[in-house]
Amino acid sequence: MKILGHRGYPEKYVENTIDSFKAAIDYGADGVELDVYMTLDEKIVVTHDSNLRRVFNVDLEVTKSFLKEIKEVAPVPELIEVFNVLPKEKLINVEIKDKEKGEKIVEYVIENKKHDIIFSSFEHEIILKCVEKYKDEKFGLLFDERHQNLSFEDIRELFENHNIYSAHLPIDLLYIDKEKFFSLVKYLKKIEKKIVFWTVNKIEEVEVIKDFADIIITNSVEKMVGYIKNKPPKFPSEVFYFI
Repeated sequence: MKILGHRGYPEKYVENTIDSFKAAIDYGADGVELDVYMTLDEKIVVTHDSNLRRVFNVDLEVTKSFLKEIKEVAPVPELIEVFNVLPKEKLINVEIKDKEKGEKIVEYVIENKKHDIIFSSFEHEIILKCVEKYKDEKFGLLFDERHQNLSFEDIRELFENHNIYSAHLPIDLLYIDKEKFFSLVKYLKKIEKKIVFWTVNKIEEVEVIKDFADIIITNSVEKMVGYIKNKPPKFPSEVFYFI
C-alpha cells in the first residue's frame, strides 16, 4: 500500500506548495497528489481551486491570469517546479481540474515528466478521451457525489470497455453506503484495477481497507507512514465495526 500526501502535507504546510510537497516526502510518503490548471499563458500551475481566495486570500482567477501575475501574489508552483524538487522514484498523482485544457495538460505532463505519473479527474470525459490517445500512460477515474447515480452497469462499462488503470474512491463512501462500498471495491479487485482511496486520515480506516487499497491519499502523512510502514501491533478489534 503506497501513501501519497494529499496536496503535499496540508496538516503542517500550506496545501499544494513546494514546502508542502517536500515535507510529505521528508515524512516518508511514497509520493504526492496534486491539482493542476493552465494559466492564460498556458503554464501548468498547481492549485486545487481556480480562484486563490480560499488558500491565499487573494481574489485571482488562475485560468484568466498570467503566470507572472499569480507568482506576484501567492507561492503557487508551476508543475515543472514540483517535478524538479521531488525525487524521481516518487509517484505523483496529477489531478486535472481544468476541464477546458485537460488534454493540453496531459500532453505537457507526458513531455516533461520525470516520475511515475497517474492522471486522474472527476471529469471522466477528459480521462476517457486521453486514455484512448495515450495508451501507455496511467489514467484513473475519480468519484464523488457527482457520480452517485451511476449504476453498476455504468461502472462496468467504464472499467471494462476502457483501459483505465485505477479507481479513485472517497473513503467517505464507507460511511455513506457500506454495502455499495464493499461491492464496488470487490468488483474492482476482481477485474484487477488499482484502487486509490482519498482522503484516508484515520488508522481505523486503514484497517478496513488494507486488503483492497493499492494507494491511499492522506492529509496525515506522518501518522499514516508511522502506522503502515512501521508495522505496529495490531489495532484493537473495535475498528472492524465498519464491516
